[in-house]
Amino acid sequence: MKKEITLVHSQCILFFLWGYLLLLERAVGDPRSQTVKIMCGNQLEHNTTIFVPNFVATMENISEQMRTTGFGEAVTGSGPNTNYGLAQCYGDLSLLDCVLCYAEARTLLPQCFPNNGGRIFLDGCFMRSENYSFFEEYTGSGDLAVCGNTTRKNSKFQESARQAVMRAVASAPSHGNYARAKIAASGSNESAYVLANCWKNLNKSSCEACLENASVSVLGCLPWSEGRALNTGCFLRDHNSDSSFSSQFLGGCGSCNSYWSSYLEAEIHTKEKKR
Repeated sequence: MKKEITLVHSQCILFFLWGYLLLLERAVGDPRSQTVKIMCGNQLEHNTTIFVPNFVATMENISEQMRTTGFGEAVTGSGPNTNYGLAQCYGDLSLLDCVLCYAEARTLLPQCFPNNGGRIFLDGCFMRSENYSFFEEYTGSGDLAVCGNTTRKNSKFQESARQAVMRAVASAPSHGNYARAKIAASGSNESAYVLANCWKNLNKSSCEACLENASVSVLGCLPWSEGRALNTGCFLRDHNSDSSFSSQFLGGCGSCNSYWSSYLEAEIHTKEKKR
């Protein structure tokens, strides 16, 4: 009985500590769940009775994967009612922020119903659903740039932005389809920050092609201080503020919550053995 009480007590401690970590992450993290663009297909679903449960099942499957890897793809059903889904968080998000961003995307994408497909770009993640296999696609007619239009930057900042974009685009395909870059603008205290991310299911050559196309789109946003490329197989963003990205740009720890939760579990296990 004493062992059972001790075990329950330890589990309660772990539960409350984990809850504290969640609150801490919400306080200092940022899931970047602001919607950049939602794009819906132009064909209606085939059979609502089958389509909706298939969509829900696909999203549930992906949700389980997102909690551990920040990426997920799934297929549910057969024939014209098959649902193919893919979701991914950008590489600088912690897993907790990733789950929050995905939850927002999953809430918004059903706005495309009764169309049978759609995709949504948020500032921290991406999600797409179709009734055909699109997993190897990296370019398409829907690729576009979204430019900021509030601040025009001088030529020195523009040059630093070009360098940062080129550096991130060149690095990502060889580093897990993700890279970031920071280049200081000459003669000022400003820097250009760039994030480049291909979907994890794409091979190196597809990632290269997607980001090369995306870089042209983003650089076309200059002299504005911000630009995003929303491509079929990748996401590219440049900005003049590090606050638009994760603390990892500044050497922060985007996954410290995972470390501390593991540490706490180990400590409780050690105390249990001593008892």
